[in-house]
Amino acid sequence: METQKGYNIKTMKVTLLNNEQVDLSETLDNMVGDEYYYKYLNLDRVLSYSTMKWLLKSPKWFAHMKKKGMTETQALRDGKLVHTEILEPEKYGQFTFVDTSSKNTTKWKLAKEQNGAETTYTLKEKYMASRIAAAFLQNDSCVSFMKGAETETPALVEVDGLAVRGKADIFKEGEYVADVKTTNDGLKDITLKNGSSVNQFKFTIEKYDYDLQAYLYTQLYNVPDFYWLVIDKTTTDIGIFKASEQTLQSGKDKLEAAIAIYKAFFVDELIDLSQYHKEGTL
Repeated sequence: METQKGYNIKTMKVTLLNNEQVDLSETLDNMVGDEYYYKYLNLDRVLSYSTMKWLLKSPKWFAHMKKKGMTETQALRDGKLVHTEILEPEKYGQFTFVDTSSKNTTKWKLAKEQNGAETTYTLKEKYMASRIAAAFLQNDSCVSFMKGAETETPALVEVDGLAVRGKADIFKEGEYVADVKTTNDGLKDITLKNGSSVNQFKFTIEKYDYDLQAYLYTQLYNVPDFYWLVIDKTTTDIGIFKASEQTLQSGKDKLEAAIAIYKAFFVDELIDLSQYHKEGTL
């Protein structure tokens, strides 16, 4: 029986945020499906990298999103197509592609009603995603990360007593997690004022708190290393970046901050959200 973080998966129980206890082995099997992963294991039951980003932004924003529920943005839709073609090509047949120039047409609206909004795309969206996926699949260095590894592998652990879920794009047991990213920010090397050089993706990591994801996933999957496999949406240039010790430490700090915020506002209720504010001299 495989182990997760040193525990026997077969016998382990995990307590969710709503105090519901679940069998880890059964839950991990269920988490393979998006319906269970995203809709059953929602903000009432688990935390995740995405929801921790909301906590860091603002506990009020987290509370708002908890009431509103997860919404699928265009970026998430595009990412789902790219990820499916690269990581789960056997599932690509679930999508319906409509030959229409606009999502305001009757043809599009009818297809969406018949097949479901989450799996209905235009041919234009398909071609854009396939162009990006092809760049990844034709690159031997990217593909090498999938050799001997698992894809779309779920994890569920308790971090400081709080249930946290994740799903690794690429997971090689005992070695690494690799995450497939697309970016509009570019992959250009920039020379700084001190003469050193850094890739633009370094700033993307800071912008989207990818350092938090990197550290969290090393903990969820009990691995030492985390990699980003990045495709530029415009040029289809590719970047392969390993999270440094400094980046992982930054992610650890953010993880601890997010956990502390959640406990203060939503577990111990030490602070009334209506009284939450920032102050200082600027």
